[in-house]
Amino acid sequence: MFLSAWRKASADAGLSRRTVPILVLGLWLLVPGILAIRGLLDRWTMPAPALVLTAILTVATVVLAFSPVGGRLASSVSLAGLVGFQFFRVPVEWVLHRLFVEGVVPVQMTYAGRNFDILSGISAAMVAMLLVAGRGGRGLVLAWNLLGLGLLLHIIMIAALSAPTPLRHFMNEPANRLPGLFPYVWLPTFLVQAALFGHLVVFRALGRRTT
Repeated sequence: MFLSAWRKASADAGLSRRTVPILVLGLWLLVPGILAIRGLLDRWTMPAPALVLTAILTVATVVLAFSPVGGRLASSVSLAGLVGFQFFRVPVEWVLHRLFVEGVVPVQMTYAGRNFDILSGISAAMVAMLLVAGRGGRGLVLAWNLLGLGLLLHIIMIAALSAPTPLRHFMNEPANRLPGLFPYVWLPTFLVQAALFGHLVVFRALGRRTT
């Protein structure tokens, strides 16, 4: 979805502007994957490498969203498209729940516990359909975006406090070791970042609209 949107947004740009974000996206997936495969992230004494990497990529996500890349996407992709993109969080939550059933993640990281992020994905589809039908306005999208961002930050905090670090708050087993394991490392380093990036770009898109 990102590559398709970027091709549309950069149709009038030079070759380097079209290809650099694609290369960055490839490295964004490759580096955490390699580190996890080599076992370099599954260490939980502070500072935990997996949490440090996730924090660094979160800062990079914010920078990217407020860079010309985020600006081009905000201006070239429809508001319905930017909102509807977040529906990908529904299957992510299904996978998390399955991992809980299989004893891989603690219950509080799923919708059976304290994770309500699936509501962001479901409501994204509903709001996007209203926008396509011409029935949704700027106020609705702003309220939805704030809610979705809040739910995202909520589960990020729960996941961090479920990791086996000295800062762990949720002591039920199993601990959250996903950020240090392949391929689950891509949950915090890529999928969470995609959701955060999407919310920030929606804010940029709303700033360009008055209705």
